[in-house]
Amino acid sequence: MKELEDYSWFPPALRNFQTEFIGFVVSTFRVYQPFIRHLRTLALPSQPMTDLCSGSGEPAMTIFRESQLFTHLTLTDKFPNPPASTGDAITYENEMQDVLEMEFRSGRCYTMFNAFHHFTDAEKVQITDRLLASGSMAFFVEILEPRVDCFLKVIFSTTLGALIITPFIRPFSVWRLFFTYIIPVNLLTITYDGIVSVFKSGSLKQYRRLFAGAGEAIQVQRLTTGWTPLIVIRIQPVA
Repeated sequence: MKELEDYSWFPPALRNFQTEFIGFVVSTFRVYQPFIRHLRTLALPSQPMTDLCSGSGEPAMTIFRESQLFTHLTLTDKFPNPPASTGDAITYENEMQDVLEMEFRSGRCYTMFNAFHHFTDAEKVQITDRLLASGSMAFFVEILEPRVDCFLKVIFSTTLGALIITPFIRPFSVWRLFFTYIIPVNLLTITYDGIVSVFKSGSLKQYRRLFAGAGEAIQVQRLTTGWTPLIVIRIQPVA
């Protein structure tokens, strides 16, 4: 199974509607607040942050601004969708950046929010192995797990929830309204990709089993203090 937004033939406008919808939801409801609090408990070096699979730029921009732990934020994506405004310390790469091909560099912290499940297990191991080889630190955070309650949350948020909040999503788009309320293609594609994402998501046990061979270099934990649990995969090269 593969999300529609991962196909190159998928219309860019519909892909952007999806990433902007997800970014709006997680930022408005502060889904990643437990992760920000978690970051503040860690003794992290002062370094730039590079976000992978950034989509609309959220939640990476909010996390960067509120954590105040990183010197600069670079946003990247295979299908870039730069926001109209980012800020002086934030850059969105306009060129395509494929995680499976891009070069990782030491001295920076890589992040990925709600996108790791898009990759196969073999690709996940490939990504983390390359990060470890480069000496880079990374945090991959997932908000989805293969559970019934998670499935129900996704169904609600992509159907009734989308119908309620779509007029408030920025940047405003008449086409977003048209393809949500008149010809509901946007509603169908968001719901489809949400369902596929739940089925492709991993549990805490599955991620720990997948990275068991990495030892202390890859740590997996669940944060449960927010309205939805977060799975945090921390990649930290061990000297």
